[in-house]
Amino acid sequence: MIPSMQTLGPRRSSRIASLVLAAALPFAAAPMAQALEVPINGVPDRTQITVDTPIGVRAATPNADQSRPALSLSKLYLGYWVLHHGAAEDKAKVETMIRFSDDRIATELDRKYPQAIPEVIAQFGLGQTHYNGFWGNTTTSTNDMARFLQAIALDPVAWPLINGMRTAAPVAADGYRQDYGTATLPGIWATKFGWSDDRQSVHASASFGPGFVVAANTFGPAAQLTQDVQQALSVQALVGQGSSTVPAVPLWSVREQLRGIVDPSVLSTLADSVLVPLPVLDALLPPK
Repeated sequence: MIPSMQTLGPRRSSRIASLVLAAALPFAAAPMAQALEVPINGVPDRTQITVDTPIGVRAATPNADQSRPALSLSKLYLGYWVLHHGAAEDKAKVETMIRFSDDRIATELDRKYPQAIPEVIAQFGLGQTHYNGFWGNTTTSTNDMARFLQAIALDPVAWPLINGMRTAAPVAADGYRQDYGTATLPGIWATKFGWSDDRQSVHASASFGPGFVVAANTFGPAAQLTQDVQQALSVQALVGQGSSTVPAVPLWSVREQLRGIVDPSVLSTLADSVLVPLPVLDALLPPK
């Protein structure tokens, strides 16, 4: 059993954290096992999908520039602005808003900061994203959403937002299940979900995987989004350990969160492409 980092002194915590991370390296340092079928073909017009990578490689359906209902994915734009510019008590609400897709918190923050989503649109040049006076009326494209997630992936201020995606509740605040779409691809480690009020007309999701982000939107039910995403993409992002595999995330996506936890001399020797197994990451990061 790995001891909690909170129960140890700073120096001992750092030493143990470094040993835990180092123990994972024999299999985590292996090349990233990843295969994306590019371009994305065979996707019905009802669905748009975008895959983006930190090295600028993108794969997308021909309709990925269409501005569609952003649904609760617009909470990502809202939450990012609040984390950077909002009052301390409002910043503290962002992770919960994302984890549970809480409409009440989103409406409260949107009313208090009506400039939030428009300023994020301008900051990131999201040309297919439009704020229509209310977070729930925002439209966006999967190209814009993927571009945004790729841009904020290394922003330490955005970690509460990303961690809310990483720890998305199985059931949202309104009772809807969060278990479909891009979240079902192998290796995905963080997802935001969106659905229309009637829970049938439109569904969307956006996720972080090892070395890529992926966003998808469909005019139809959740199962349809899952089906279209799984048929369109072939992604393997698991780290092998003996005869089994464990989900992992690339070090570039969590390096900032590990600063102060892992000995700097250890962290500095690791390449961004190193995969950190999620059980190791969960052991190192402070519990929620």
